[in-house]
Amino acid sequence: MRNSRKWAATVLPLMITSAVLAVAPSASAAPAGAAACTSHRWSAKDSNWGTTKDNTGGPIRSGPHSSCSVVIWPTIHTKLFYHCYVRNEAGNTWTHVRPDQPNGTTLQGWVYDGNLDDGGSLKPC
Repeated sequence: MRNSRKWAATVLPLMITSAVLAVAPSASAAPAGAAACTSHRWSAKDSNWGTTKDNTGGPIRSGPHSSCSVVIWPTIHTKLFYHCYVRNEAGNTWTHVRPDQPNGTTLQGWVYDGNLDDGGSLKPC
């Protein structure tokens, strides 16, 4: 009986710890909430431009995730100046852009590359 108690006192905590570690999320999980929208850096590396697609357009967002807030929803065929692109934690590519606005606005943000006529920037951020 003593040996079984000693075994239980030694082995059970190890089994429980192993089970918890097996189901616990890793520290390298994707950023959540607002952090996912502000965690990507960009710089103006690309001198190309493109336009939003015919049928979808697509919002310019505060970060490279569909959950990030919309900065502006450009009209279809809006000319967008490219800066660079990133691949987000979901594996999707997003281009950082500035819309060509006649009033000189400084709005900028991220567009999902699937919403761009040419697939977005070719220059990684």
